[in-house]
Amino acid sequence: MTCVELFAFVTARPAYIPQGKKGLQVLYQDMRSLLTLVSQEKHGNEMKDFEQSLITSLPSLNYKTEDLKKLEMSSTLEQLYSGLKSFKFHLDWIQQKQEEMGSDYSKTKKLAHRIQVLSHMVLNQIGTTPPELVYPSLSPLNTAWNLYQANAEILDKLYYFCNWYVRALGVLKHKQQ
Repeated sequence: MTCVELFAFVTARPAYIPQGKKGLQVLYQDMRSLLTLVSQEKHGNEMKDFEQSLITSLPSLNYKTEDLKKLEMSSTLEQLYSGLKSFKFHLDWIQQKQEEMGSDYSKTKKLAHRIQVLSHMVLNQIGTTPPELVYPSLSPLNTAWNLYQANAEILDKLYYFCNWYVRALGVLKHKQQ
């Protein structure tokens, strides 16, 4: 781990993250905040038509509104955690490529940091360590256009991911009251 990553990891998490009902409320609010941030980034990076998906390793969302009625706390939080870790992995990949190409990667770094903090909060809510995730090998991004497309696709899928989990956390929070 580089010193910068270690510093970000050590300083990124609050000293105390409440568990239970209050922790779920904080998680819900922070997830809404991430959704707002992603929405702003997505708006500046929109692409209407993708000829094909560049990244098949992102979490898929095949949920329906009816699924909100069947949510269970533990499985929802575990899926949220693994999804956040997957997006963090992909954003780190994009950030590395942006840095290599001399692009401004500050927005990507900010998103990755927020996701890291959120995943730590979810892990604290879960209470146990989920199984280690297996990360795929990602295809090279040789051109600035490929990098732009991949970034836009990640932001698009992250937006829908956040949207779903804000709704899911809202339902879980309501069930606890």
